[in-house]
This record gives sequence, structure tokens and C-alpha cells, in this order.
Amino acid sequence: MLLLSRMFRVAAVYNICWGIVVVLFPNLLFDLFRIPHINYPFVMSGLGMCIGLYGYGYWVVAGDLRRYPQLVVIGFLGKTLGPIGWYGTVITTGLPLRTMWTNVFNDFIWLPFFIAYFVWYRRQGALSTIAR
Repeated sequence: MLLLSRMFRVAAVYNICWGIVVVLFPNLLFDLFRIPHINYPFVMSGLGMCIGLYGYGYWVVAGDLRRYPQLVVIGFLGKTLGPIGWYGTVITTGLPLRTMWTNVFNDFIWLPFFIAYFVWYRRQGALSTIAR
């Protein structure tokens, strides 16, 4: 349980930092991946704000792992559906594969911890049923 709580704290800090950077520097990822900027950088700033809000949710979850599984489900869906959408964009628009690194650091490395949370949470429910 302590490991999961720490993981959500680390994920919170990571997401908040990533969000702040993207809000302040909306073209940074385009520059890093050497792809053209989008016409409306505020779209990336909005994405950064959303990612930062995920961080807040993870911080809340870390404080009470049993109380907020819905927030974990939302995060898990973002970490699974985001890469699927990225893959579709690569296929349909020719977005370079090198942009995959955003999925590696923002999604894939966190998935094992989310799965571990779901396993832990399910076991907690089974234990509480047995205790009744």
C-alpha cells in the first residue's frame, strides 16, 4: 500500500510539472520532435492544464487509496486511450513515430502501477467481504 501511495505522489508531481511546462512552452514538444508547430498553441496549453489536473487527482488518490478508485479509472483510461489515439494519428496523418516517446514517459511507464492498484483494490474488496 505504501508503494502505491508513493507511486501516485510521484505521478502527481510528474503530471503537474509536465502540465506546467506545456502550458508555459506550448511549442516545446514540436521543437523537440522537429515537427511543425500547430496554428493554435493554446490547444497545447489546454492539454497541459488537463495533464496538470490529472496530477492533482493522483495526489488526492495517494492520500486515501481506498476512497477514490474512480480517479484511478480516469487516469488509467487516459493512459490507455491516449496511446491508441496517438497510433491512429500516426497512421492517418503521418505523424512521425519518434513522437512515441511522449507515450512512453506519459503513459506506458505508469501502466504497471495502475494495474497493481486495481489488483490491490480488488483484493481489498474481497478481504472486506470476507471480514463481514
